[in-house]
Amino acid sequence: MNFHIFQPEDALRPYVKQYYYWEDNTRGIIQLPQSLFALGDQYMAFIQQGEATVKPTNHPAYTLPANSVIGHFTCACQLQVKGPVKIVIVQLNAYGCYKLLGIDMPSFTNYFRNLDTCSTNMWQDLAANLATARQPDGIISMLNSAYRNCLEAGSRSLRQVDEMVDYLVARKGNVGLEELAHIFHLSRPTMERVFTTVTGLPPQLFTRMVRFKTALKSLQQMNFPQWQVNMSRNNYYNQAMFVKDYLLFNGDLPDYFEPVATTIAHMHTGNRLQVAVAS
Repeated sequence: MNFHIFQPEDALRPYVKQYYYWEDNTRGIIQLPQSLFALGDQYMAFIQQGEATVKPTNHPAYTLPANSVIGHFTCACQLQVKGPVKIVIVQLNAYGCYKLLGIDMPSFTNYFRNLDTCSTNMWQDLAANLATARQPDGIISMLNSAYRNCLEAGSRSLRQVDEMVDYLVARKGNVGLEELAHIFHLSRPTMERVFTTVTGLPPQLFTRMVRFKTALKSLQQMNFPQWQVNMSRNNYYNQAMFVKDYLLFNGDLPDYFEPVATTIAHMHTGNRLQVAVAS
């Protein structure tokens, strides 16, 4: 397997978080690299070889087109990848897709958008250029150039949603919606509307994701008594609340005494792969 992680140029941050290059000559079902898809982020996938099929728990399965935007994944999913595979993946933050691509976000929550159907041929041209890269790091300049052009040409206002997202992350999800609306001088209905338009997620669900990811990271280094204390610090008032979120985002019950897998690469028996959970 040939798997690389590259950093975008500073000018693209925070919208673009990382670039991934994944190549594997194995035929059939392939185990996914660690930390590929994270809860609450969106991704652009340029599949040059292979096939990927996604089955969200609460949505029909779909096979990804060659060039697509995927996410946000808001529930447990299964991803089946058939090799040989060669894929370039771009990780965007919660509001990066809206800013860079200008796509109506709520239209593909837990789904995908085929980039080949966009009015511009930019993404097909980028995919063709990526296929010519002789070395994995050859994709860096091509991706930097493409997203820099998007950023320079983009005129879509984030409507303070970027500040809201960053505030929620900084507070680790320990913020009520009324408090959030008050801080940003918006009515709660207006805040919910603009937040969903930009991120594709309601603010309550995004806050829940952030709180869950924060709690899960803390729990990986704690024993059970410490776990009970830590829950209250993350606005989980009892075990049932945490288990409810764990079932929604991971699809199975937590093991309190073993480190939990928190990425798309967590494998179950057979050919089913868990996708899009916290990292």
